[in-house]
Amino acid sequence: MRLDAFLQSALDAIEEAAGTLDARVMARPVAGRWSIAEILEHLTLAFTANATGLEKALASGELRARTPRFRQRLARVLVVDVGFFPRVEAPEMTRPRASIPPDRALAAICDALTTLDTALTRVAARFGEAVAVSNHPYFAGLTVRQWRKFHWRHTVHHMRQVRARAGTV
Repeated sequence: MRLDAFLQSALDAIEEAAGTLDARVMARPVAGRWSIAEILEHLTLAFTANATGLEKALASGELRARTPRFRQRLARVLVVDVGFFPRVEAPEMTRPRASIPPDRALAAICDALTTLDTALTRVAARFGEAVAVSNHPYFAGLTVRQWRKFHWRHTVHHMRQVRARAGTV
């Protein structure tokens, strides 16, 4: 199955950076930082949380996206449009908690990304592409396109870390 262009690019980046890594390398601890397996789990949790929120909107028929304030719009432009990721703490729901074994990390992230793409496609069909469909913890309401682009940028950001930890940079 082919994903939306942004999410396909995210999947390609994951496969390129982590696709050949074994579980030992993924689980290797990194002092004061997340391991590769934890980075993949973080992304899996982010994809899953977004898809779950979108499915709730589909079930209720209601969108509850907040209008972003100036600072949220500025942060969104920096991250989603420019690709600059300031150092911030990951939202609680996306912090790794060893819920995915390293040997399942790649399969789990691919499944979550596919599920997210399906949810975004269904939401776009029901509510449209131009309307804010759900809230991001730091940016408030994002449209389907903004969510797709955010997940691509976020994935690329973390795949740089994966390559560094794997020693392939």
